[in-house]
Amino acid sequence: MITRFPELGPTAERDDWQAQLESLYAISVEIASLRELSAVMDRALEYCLALTSSAFGFVGLVDGPETMDVAAIRGFVPDRSDFYERFRKIPIRRTIFGVVILEGRPNISNDVRNDPLHRGAPRGHPPVETFLGVPLRVRQQTIGMIGVANRPTGYDARHERLLSTFANQVAVAIENARLYERQRQMIADLQQLHARLDAARVEALLHQERNRIAADLHDRVAQIMFGIGIEATWCRDQPDVREPVLRALDRIRELAARGAAEVRRVVYDLAEMPVGGGELVERIRQLVEGYRSDDLRVELVIEGKPRRLPPECEDAIFLIACEALTNVRRHSGADLAIVSLHFTERSVILVVQDNGCGIPPTSLVSVPAAGRFGLRSIRRRAEAVGGELSWYNGEDGGFVVRAVIPTEPRWAEQV
Repeated sequence: MITRFPELGPTAERDDWQAQLESLYAISVEIASLRELSAVMDRALEYCLALTSSAFGFVGLVDGPETMDVAAIRGFVPDRSDFYERFRKIPIRRTIFGVVILEGRPNISNDVRNDPLHRGAPRGHPPVETFLGVPLRVRQQTIGMIGVANRPTGYDARHERLLSTFANQVAVAIENARLYERQRQMIADLQQLHARLDAARVEALLHQERNRIAADLHDRVAQIMFGIGIEATWCRDQPDVREPVLRALDRIRELAARGAAEVRRVVYDLAEMPVGGGELVERIRQLVEGYRSDDLRVELVIEGKPRRLPPECEDAIFLIACEALTNVRRHSGADLAIVSLHFTERSVILVVQDNGCGIPPTSLVSVPAAGRFGLRSIRRRAEAVGGELSWYNGEDGGFVVRAVIPTEPRWAEQV
């Protein structure tokens, strides 16, 4: 609510300087209590026009080294809706307005049209007959100006003194309002930052929980599926197992492998694992440990820099290694097998070698369709992702299975 002072209108016309100062003090207290910059400028202009009996006025704020922004205007309603936006930026140069900023001093012109500093006005601007401008200064720095115009009898030193005194209070109020707005914006920014941090904390907790669930799936469920496959393989290797049971065991092995693959995919999606390279190596390491026994020692060798591959490629490598080790345990008579993974830029090379009896040379050329070693099956797995599979007897005995799997599946090569 604005306090109205009866001295406001008549005081500007009387020579009672003491009464004007008392009225000015009350006005300054009211303006100093305002916090919104627009409210400070609008109310200041209202009192400036009343104190000087002017027709219209403006507040200009320095907006760079060469421009003043007409931040508020009162007593003037342009006939064009875009007038204010088009002409609110005023160049700071030697004009009746500009000298107030450039020289940091008041300027009175009671004959604007014939004033040497007059440079004209944009179309639609009301004619300026008389003008008084005073600087807005804070700590010896000119931050803008107040301009009033068209007092019928012109302006004199009393009006300059009165408006300059008032402008000092207005400048402080503007600076305080700017500071208040900056503080308010800072508080808003801090609140937004706090909200983002809270959201980040929640996301971090969710990510942590997803990783925990994924780890449980990987360490428990996946291992159970893997164990089912190993047990089914062991049962299949027992003597005198009838054909229906063999088919059932093969089906169990296939279901266990599919279940393990699905668990891995869920783990990937749930944990959002970054590309790190350890998953395939860990799977092969667990496979090697599963095939170790008192009768068969299995070693793992890693070469190159491990990295993650597409799931199709990793599954092909894992299943080839699994089938090759099954053949070692079932048919080779070996007591040592070495599994090596060699990571190159374009491929991963898997080699499974044992020290067993090997394969007769005639069988290396032509493997029966229902051959006991399942070599055709794992060759199809390699070729399905654009890889290659070969087998041969080792130079020092035993049997070698070698698969070269590309780091990206090459589906086109299947055509």
